[in-house]
Amino acid sequence: MEKKTNNLMRLLPYYKKYTILCVAVIILSLGYAGISLLSPIYEGKMLGFFEEFNQNEIIKTAVLLLIIRIVIEIVTNMWSRIVLKLNSKVNLDLKKNLLESLTNFEIKNFDHTNSGLFISRLNKDTTELAELFDFITDDLSEIILGVSFIIYVFFLNIYLGIFLILNLLIISLLVSKKISVYKKVRKNYKEKDENLIGLYTDIVRGIREVKSLNLKSVFLNNINHQQEDTIQAEMKSIDTRRTWNRWIAAMQHFLDFIYILLSIYFIKHQSLTVASFLIIFLYKNKILIFLNCISELREKIADGKISATRVFDMMDYQSFSKEQFGNQSIEYLNGKIEFQNVSFCYENELLFENLNFGIEPNQMVAIVGKSGEGKSTILKLMHKSYSVDKGKILLDGIDINKLSEKSIKNNIAIVLQSPYIFNLSIKENIRLSKMNAIDEEIIEVCKKAQIHDDIMKLENGYDTLVGENGVILSGGQKQRLAIARALMKQSKIILLDEATSSLDNENQEKIKHVMRDLSKDHTVIIVAHRLSTIVNADKILYLDHHSIVASGTHQYLMEHCSEYKKLYEIEE
Repeated sequence: MEKKTNNLMRLLPYYKKYTILCVAVIILSLGYAGISLLSPIYEGKMLGFFEEFNQNEIIKTAVLLLIIRIVIEIVTNMWSRIVLKLNSKVNLDLKKNLLESLTNFEIKNFDHTNSGLFISRLNKDTTELAELFDFITDDLSEIILGVSFIIYVFFLNIYLGIFLILNLLIISLLVSKKISVYKKVRKNYKEKDENLIGLYTDIVRGIREVKSLNLKSVFLNNINHQQEDTIQAEMKSIDTRRTWNRWIAAMQHFLDFIYILLSIYFIKHQSLTVASFLIIFLYKNKILIFLNCISELREKIADGKISATRVFDMMDYQSFSKEQFGNQSIEYLNGKIEFQNVSFCYENELLFENLNFGIEPNQMVAIVGKSGEGKSTILKLMHKSYSVDKGKILLDGIDINKLSEKSIKNNIAIVLQSPYIFNLSIKENIRLSKMNAIDEEIIEVCKKAQIHDDIMKLENGYDTLVGENGVILSGGQKQRLAIARALMKQSKIILLDEATSSLDNENQEKIKHVMRDLSKDHTVIIVAHRLSTIVNADKILYLDHHSIVASGTHQYLMEHCSEYKKLYEIEE
């Protein structure tokens, strides 16, 4: 509980940044409470004037009440505008910071975590936290108004004032019990909701596979089951709150009945006027509003604690690990890579132990072996998407852990087996690697990646929007576009992770020549299942049982490594 409270308090710096807006909201809230209190006071006076039927005083008081109510509306409108502006600024700051933390996560955090968790926290939880100040100030003004009215009742009749205090204590005890139960069911609903958002994301992004593989019934059954669970959890949350509200309202009705009996007694004994009774009776709803505001405020704070814990859990990297980089900066690498006694565990299973090999600058090196040997993982270790557990990876003789993120990412480009193509134009996708690239540069890298001709066949050419994850492109076109994007980056080291797996034989041959040409000025490391694509490599590393059991040229391995020869002959 302490941890959650501290997380909620960490919102203060976000609001402190906008002190003037916060002060304005508080002043307007207090102003609203003060002005609103004048209404029952002058209405009480007007009732007294009606008893005497003093027409002039009735009209004067009515005009004054009209002015008071117009001022209340003006103050409320000003408060609403300012608090909305404040909420939007805090919401944006929270989203910016959370998104920055998300981009600093180690890749392994995304391997088995439902994307709905991240989306829910980025969208829903940050918005709830940003609106918390809105609810607090809104409810606070009503609470102040309620307290002020109770004080006013004390002046009218001290015994009724004491009764209202007891009324508050009884209702507050019921509200405390309600909050305790509500927090538990609300937390359960939030957890189910974020899982459901992840399923929605999966089915929208994978709708083509769902249709082509006829998986509609499978996905719909699964999602419908999750939807039912989530809706039931939400209904339980709402029902819990509403049921307790009904019980609390029933208790309030009983207390109102007691109030009427007490008022009859005091009126009969002339210690309470009929006008005062009517004012208290008409405005007793202010006490109900006061109680409801306390209840609602505690609910919002309870929700806020949950949201704050979830948001700051990501910002503080409590449940998720953060990428770690050094401070040493290098503008250009020569491209030499060394693995020295590298050990790495994935999901608590040892994948590599004392892995050793070296790659010289401007070499084309291939890593081959059966599936599951960890070929792609080696590239991710080179790119520092994963961090080694033991040993060292050296880039130009420098421990990769000592290099800054910019030094590593700017000097190493990676093309994945299933590259993500952003929902932008082809030109904009390539320009992501070099924001100031001119059209001629973009065309040049596309020609090198053997995709220029395909682009020119499209109706809008390089300005064609490709859709989410390049939906209008074939698998081979996406891979070649990703290669062009990597070439535009002009990195010294280029990593290709099955980057030719979706190419036809004709384009595969073209890309082979591209990779060969690249190795004149770049260190090129290729992970490949198709051995025919890497027969011209300067060096081939053959992995077996998560160790490099042989290395050399294609011809050397054909003569000295029977396992490599088998793989090659099977492919033939």
